[in-house]
Amino acid sequence: MVRSGYSLTWIEQAGITTPFTTPLFPFIQTLSQQTLDNINPAFYLSQGPSVTPQPASPDAGLGQGVFGVQRNNGSGYAQQWNLSLQKTFGENWSVEAGYLGSKLTRLGVPDVNLNQLTVEQLALGAQLTQQVENPFFGEIPAITSLGRPTIARGQLLRLFPRFTTVTLYRNNTGNSTYHSFQSRVEKRFSKWLTFTVAYTFSRLIDDAGAVFDSAVLTGPVANFQAADSVNKRIEKDVSTGNVPHILSSGFVYELPFGRGWTRSLSGWKEMLAGGWQVAGILRLQSGSPVAVTNTNAFARFGIQRPNRVADPKLPPDQRTTARYFDTAAFTQAPQFTIGSSSRNPVTGPGYRAADVMVGKVFTISEGFRVEFRAEAFNVANTPPLGNPNGSFGNPAFGSITTAQDPRVYEFVLKLQF
Repeated sequence: MVRSGYSLTWIEQAGITTPFTTPLFPFIQTLSQQTLDNINPAFYLSQGPSVTPQPASPDAGLGQGVFGVQRNNGSGYAQQWNLSLQKTFGENWSVEAGYLGSKLTRLGVPDVNLNQLTVEQLALGAQLTQQVENPFFGEIPAITSLGRPTIARGQLLRLFPRFTTVTLYRNNTGNSTYHSFQSRVEKRFSKWLTFTVAYTFSRLIDDAGAVFDSAVLTGPVANFQAADSVNKRIEKDVSTGNVPHILSSGFVYELPFGRGWTRSLSGWKEMLAGGWQVAGILRLQSGSPVAVTNTNAFARFGIQRPNRVADPKLPPDQRTTARYFDTAAFTQAPQFTIGSSSRNPVTGPGYRAADVMVGKVFTISEGFRVEFRAEAFNVANTPPLGNPNGSFGNPAFGSITTAQDPRVYEFVLKLQF
């Protein structure tokens, strides 16, 4: 018996990708009132606090960082499509191969600063830090960093010089694309054996920076991950979740000696022999990207990346946990520059693990059974390594200091009644 077929699917979804958790829009202020001596309370609940929220006005938040929402920015949406071919051979074999893709449009990018200087303005260099007369002195509250008699020249060059940061909260401007080839071979249970083998080759690209971070589900963040808030093109790179190669396989095999005893013996002896099974799971996959950043952000840019002067990938025989990639491939970016390194220029170590199980179910009576399993996880004892440190300038830069579990044995005895 031979069967074959194909399928084509297109899915388009629309919805809000901007979860307005905190702050609560359209306006919110966070005020605090602390005790002066850590002994007496700041205020009594019966009397309420003495601080007064600043009324909403064009001058609200002067000298501070403020958040806003782009009203005419549309909601995000997702598009998915796939084409697959399936074919069966005989009664027990089947193969499948296909392509799957998706595109996410208007992803909610973690906060980017609209009030940063431009790259062209950075060319002024040390002039940006020179102290000049503050034209807003007396207008901006003196308790803020911008309420002093003098102010840095670079602050006056900003689009909104009376504020520190001006952020569009969850600005829906990010995009991502995913393409993959997926294949699968399966043998249904026959002649005491069943197994499956699946392989995926894929590529995930985005320009959304840390959009997959948990910060997306919380309030505004101060440390946004875009190197240049007004130039998203330099953010486009393989995504943090990109794993190009994944191979997984599983099998179950019934041992031959048990099968013979099961047919020849009867009674209580049948309970002690027959039906022993060996099962295993194998998973191999390539590593995930590692972001390389500098330790000094500047001029209210989100982050600064180092300059990349060579390929950081080392040959396999030169990789160690102390130096997993070529750290000399990166150099310090000069002050008042962004740095030439891409967002995720390094790939971490891959993952490989094999789990094996030997087990049998003993039938004691019609309603009482005992299951025994001996299991070995990561039987080859190749503990998956964590990603190397990607913080340029850190003494641990390029080293790996974490790993998952080594080989683990487990014995299981389960009573079923």
